[in-house]
Amino acid sequence: MRTYGRLIREALPYWKIAALAMLSMAATAAMEPLLPALMAPLIDESLIDKDPSALIQIPLLIVAVFVFKGISEYVASVSSQYVANRTVADIRSEVFAVQLDLPMVDHDAEEGGRLLSRITYDVAQVGEAVSTAWMVIIKDTLMIIGLLAFLIYTSWQMSLALLIAAPVVSFVVKKASVKMRRSNQDLQTWTGRLTGLIEESLLAVKDIKIFGGHDNQQARFEHINKRLRHEQMRVIKIQSLNVPLVQILAAITIGVVILIGTQMSARDLLSPGEFVAYITAMGMIFDPVRRLTGVNATIQRGLAAAESIYQIFDQTLDNQRGQSRNHEALQRASLDVKDVTFRYPNAEELALDSVSFTVNPGESVALVGPSGSGKSSLIALIAGFLEPQDGDIRINQESLKDWPLAKRRRQLSLVGQQVNLFDATIADNIRFGWPEATDEEVQDAARQAHALEFIEALPEGFDTQIGPFGNRLSGGQRQRIAIARAFIKDAPILLLDEPTSALDHKSREEVLKGLENLKANRTTLIISHQPETLLSIDRTIHLIAGQLAPVTTDSDSSVDTD
Repeated sequence: MRTYGRLIREALPYWKIAALAMLSMAATAAMEPLLPALMAPLIDESLIDKDPSALIQIPLLIVAVFVFKGISEYVASVSSQYVANRTVADIRSEVFAVQLDLPMVDHDAEEGGRLLSRITYDVAQVGEAVSTAWMVIIKDTLMIIGLLAFLIYTSWQMSLALLIAAPVVSFVVKKASVKMRRSNQDLQTWTGRLTGLIEESLLAVKDIKIFGGHDNQQARFEHINKRLRHEQMRVIKIQSLNVPLVQILAAITIGVVILIGTQMSARDLLSPGEFVAYITAMGMIFDPVRRLTGVNATIQRGLAAAESIYQIFDQTLDNQRGQSRNHEALQRASLDVKDVTFRYPNAEELALDSVSFTVNPGESVALVGPSGSGKSSLIALIAGFLEPQDGDIRINQESLKDWPLAKRRRQLSLVGQQVNLFDATIADNIRFGWPEATDEEVQDAARQAHALEFIEALPEGFDTQIGPFGNRLSGGQRQRIAIARAFIKDAPILLLDEPTSALDHKSREEVLKGLENLKANRTTLIISHQPETLLSIDRTIHLIAGQLAPVTTDSDSSVDTD
């Protein structure tokens, strides 16, 4: 019921349109018992008694009922779909926003395919439930109530059979609902795993080809695909069994009602017209009952999906709502790491153990050490992707624990080994750090990043679409776009995480020129295994197994390499 309530609250902003939809559904439902009600006078007065006025009036009334019903059904359908589509669009936007706001530790713990499945499959299931189910539930429930009232009014004796059958039908539907919800939750889990495997395989297709991993990935796919098919068949079996059971109960009920009706008609307790009207209404009532029974599967899929969505809504999010650009950047900034200790979840060893150092305003410090020494973990802690179990990180002597993450990240720019660009133009990617930047500022950033020459050589220049992840550019070009993006953001602290390690010599030289410009007058922390990236540094800090080795100056530093 809690999930029901939350879904209803999602639609509250559109309550006026929803009210119009419900009024229209009520009008449609009110027309339903009028049709069988007109059967009695049509047969008794028009066909048996040959009343000339009834021969004209009743057909006209039937036409009027159908016209009014058609209009109300149109209004109900359009208005209900409007509310449903707006609600689903809001949920989809919220899911996307929340997933971007999840702490990195939750992103890393969650299967990538599950995150993708949540915003595609889960939202689609909620959309189907909201758009179809609520109209069926409201309209068909009102129809059933109206037709039941007519049936009881016409003959309470025959209606006893219907009232006895109702609890049995309700019990069958309830049992099916529980099984359906559980099966749909399993279905969503395996859908997420399949999506994750597809995403992973497409991103790593070069590795699969070069290492001959096709058979292994295909085997994994077949296993998950088989489980997914199994779960789909479970849902189909439950759904398919539900409807025939209800129909069998309905057939038994109809047989009993007809038996009672013929006995009453034989005793003149029921006119032929009333008997036909009753049978007509009873036939009409099973259609909405069948739809209500069938829609239960859609509802259970939607509720299971909604529960999955609300699980992430209820998680603790990064306190970063609002853009970092809403905060002012400091002119100069020092960076202090004080006794920072960090351990990854479920890890036995500490990643960082009581690490302390200071980077003064405008100073460039190299952070070196073997793989696994904690360098990237330290960068993640400074950026707020992770939180230390002990110790403190400060900017200008102010503890970052007291800062919103958006304010912290306004003071930081990060250029890493793996550059993430977006399927947009070069200009849009450079502006990503500051969307309000002018064309002149974008060009100046590209110039300082040593990217202007190759950009202007492209046919469309800054308007060139670079494709998903920037795959139409070379590695060095992508890296220089990332440097230009950092120029635009103009943060006082610069974090460089092995920004040239994946580049060839020529590309590295161009990128280093851009980095030298970017480092100027900024507080810079550089991670690198390669001596050639440690040009123009003031100090070198060595990390070994999460602990600091003695600090050296640039003149006597040595660089640890793998």
